[in-house]
Amino acid sequence: MNESMVVMVNGSIAAEISLLGAELRVLRKIDGENVMWAADTDHWNRVAPNLFPIVGRLKGDQYQVDGRVYNMRQHGFARDQVFEVVESAADEVVLRLAYSEATLALYPYQFEFLVRYKLEGATLWVEYQTKNLGDAEMLYSVGGHPGFALRGALEGHSLAFSQAGERVGFSADRRLIEGGYYSGKTAMVDVSTGVLALSDALFESDAIVFNEPGFDAVTLLDSQGDAMLDFYCWEWDAVGFWTKSGAPFFCIEPWWGWADEVGSTDQFTEKAGLHKLAAGAEESVSYGIGLP
Repeated sequence: MNESMVVMVNGSIAAEISLLGAELRVLRKIDGENVMWAADTDHWNRVAPNLFPIVGRLKGDQYQVDGRVYNMRQHGFARDQVFEVVESAADEVVLRLAYSEATLALYPYQFEFLVRYKLEGATLWVEYQTKNLGDAEMLYSVGGHPGFALRGALEGHSLAFSQAGERVGFSADRRLIEGGYYSGKTAMVDVSTGVLALSDALFESDAIVFNEPGFDAVTLLDSQGDAMLDFYCWEWDAVGFWTKSGAPFFCIEPWWGWADEVGSTDQFTEKAGLHKLAAGAEESVSYGIGLP
């Protein structure tokens, strides 16, 4: 399939975004290499999907609203839809997806979903703006799933955590996942030094997920201790870290919502983590990727 791409550039960095899924494919310094990984079918066929109107997986891949059953795949449908360009400049673009007969068959809400990419110095900011165009309350989740290219094997890489510009150590429970759902169990992760050494063993039971993170920035470091990128989010409900064994990528995922639990019902109004929008209301959330 031939994909239309949008190119953005300023004096420091450049980005390329596909209209398919409004997906970031390339982010690099003007004279540098792409920090995003190149998708392949052996590991993962996506680069940085945008997650809407759900994050994670629904139990049985279905849910009910007002007595009607709807089916929806993991992470929602936006990542597989073609967006339209509604604003465009050399260093900024806004892409739009709106409800249609096809989306109403999957999700019974009238929405407008905007993804804004903006370059500021050596940082790319990504903003999700969700609008309720209907006359009843709308339930939704949204999130990012960018995958970054590793410099060799995962072992040797690490994450450094910061809050308000200062290195922060913490201990927190990660939510454990079984079969794509939260099991209700947790396991303590000790990051008292402020740095977490990465290894395949950390991800044997799927992603590491922290709810209400006690940090607002994460730096991905290579085996030499050099910063590969800084990831900023001032407002996330949860964050996921994910890779596959032996894969050449690592994902840092800002979430406003999360997957069902093993014991969840199929009633959408009872789903944990959903955001609610009154008729005519809108909400914006954002994150940034900085190249040192």
